[in-house]
Amino acid sequence: MRTKTLVISVVAAAALGGLGWTLTDRFYLREHDKIRQQSADLERVTEAFEAASKGLRDAKVALNDFAGTMLGSEQMVVEHRLRTLLSEMAEREGLSEIVVSNTRPRTEDSPAQGRGSGVNRTLRQMLGHQQDFEVMRARVQGTGTLDQVLATLAAAQGQPWIHRIEGFTIVPKGHEHPVYELKVDLATIYAPDLVDPAQADPLLESPSPAASARLASVIERAPFTLATPPVDTPPQPPVRIVNTPPPPPAPPYDKWRITGVLETLESGGSQVQVLLARTDTGELRTMRPGDALLGAKLESAGGESAHFTLDGRRVVVRAGQTLAQAATEESVNSESPPHPHG
Repeated sequence: MRTKTLVISVVAAAALGGLGWTLTDRFYLREHDKIRQQSADLERVTEAFEAASKGLRDAKVALNDFAGTMLGSEQMVVEHRLRTLLSEMAEREGLSEIVVSNTRPRTEDSPAQGRGSGVNRTLRQMLGHQQDFEVMRARVQGTGTLDQVLATLAAAQGQPWIHRIEGFTIVPKGHEHPVYELKVDLATIYAPDLVDPAQADPLLESPSPAASARLASVIERAPFTLATPPVDTPPQPPVRIVNTPPPPPAPPYDKWRITGVLETLESGGSQVQVLLARTDTGELRTMRPGDALLGAKLESAGGESAHFTLDGRRVVVRAGQTLAQAATEESVNSESPPHPHG
């Protein structure tokens, strides 16, 4: 009897335990998971909302900053300021013959309206009825030196109210004093709904250091200066190298020295002789008028001097001198009477 009671108690406890788990799972655990999932979804929605809010705030700040670069909220004011600022900019950079013109504002279509934008058709149709902003185009032109023209172009690039430079041309003019004509086409955005009517008037800005550096590099290259054409030189004939034999060595006049002049009496009259000796070998030589040595022809002699004809010249050599020390006396072709023999 006691055993039956114990078994019934265990079965009853198990049944109660199973019933409790079922109730817990249904009324607590499942609801807990559901609430936790809802909480996670809410957190994701909150994060997405905060990100969208931050993006919207950033976009509003960017739009406000961009609106600060616009020229005004009224079309007439924008046109007047645009023309005035462009004229002042060109005058400040030294241009002359300045002309400024502009067009009326024109609505620009949203890029999302194009079929290739990826935006669905319904949204493109909605954007087609929405006008975001208008564009006013202008042109400023003038003449000046290359430095002034490029400085004006750099100044235009540095103005925040010029939202786009659509093109420019530089044309050289003149010859002796070259000047250049500059034309700059530009655009400014006109969005009256974004502009605060009380904002300050825009001012001219100076070119940035980077633009000034680019300007200096362009001026150094002198892009409008034509290069000097090369001079056509006739072809030079090939150089011929001729092996010229070295000149023969000069006669050794410095080796023959006059050692004396002798005069002797013979039956036919007096005779003269010139005695010479070679200093390096000791060789002796006796010469009479008409004899020649190394091209030096003895003409006459007397006392201590001997007269020779050497290389077409009449020279005199004294006793104790070499033939190399001969001194010019007179030309062989001179009509002066010849020297006597003694």
